[in-house]
Amino acid sequence: MVVTGRIYVPSAVEEGGSVVAMGCFSTQATALSVLRSFLKKSHQVPLERASIAAWEVDVVGDDGVTILSEYECRHCPVCQRPTFWIDIERFKAACYGSACGAWIEESAVEAEVIDCGWPPTQFAEQVESIDDAMRTLRRIAARAEAAGMSATDERFSMDSF
Repeated sequence: MVVTGRIYVPSAVEEGGSVVAMGCFSTQATALSVLRSFLKKSHQVPLERASIAAWEVDVVGDDGVTILSEYECRHCPVCQRPTFWIDIERFKAACYGSACGAWIEESAVEAEVIDCGWPPTQFAEQVESIDDAMRTLRRIAARAEAAGMSATDERFSMDSF
């Protein structure tokens, strides 16, 4: 019996160019889950980008691979750690740091509107541009700091919700 199909491969690229392979999986959901778990630790290992590729079994050459999603790493506007991952294809960004969870994405309801938020404080806002969203998240982090709290404070941990 010959089994053909697709496998899903999450990987990340370190700052020096080394590729971190995370295995191959039979479902895209599992590959995404493994990648997200790895990205939560991106403040410990300097990473530049990550991706999930789908490989067709028994296909030779470039026709055998499709990049399903690509992510770039940035410093989070709230917690300032390198755990803010931006999906390059469709604009979505999220901080995978366990003490943050800040996010930005295009509104699914209103065209040309950007939604952003910081879940531990139940903060959400709609703005007109990506730059406005980044400024808004920096502003909410500054308010927390002014109140004597840090975005990495245990009280704001996503694990506690």
